[in-house]
Amino acid sequence: AEATQIARVQARSGLAETEVRAIMATQATRAQRLSIADDVIANNGDLDGLQAQVDALHRRYLDAALIKVKANC
Repeated sequence: AEATQIARVQARSGLAETEVRAIMATQATRAQRLSIADDVIANNGDLDGLQAQVDALHRRYLDAALIKVKANC
């Protein structure tokens, strides 16, 4: 959510909320980014859930690469 995004940027950078919002206003919206994304990892749960998503996506890309390599042999 936007509030989480702002809080994370503030914690990392020390910027004021108004500064963070000004930066965000110049960037593509969340909807725009999601509409062109090939994959999305939801980072709004616990670390185990996040790791499970990363592992699944990593396996998917490894499998896709293996298929491509085998097709070229």
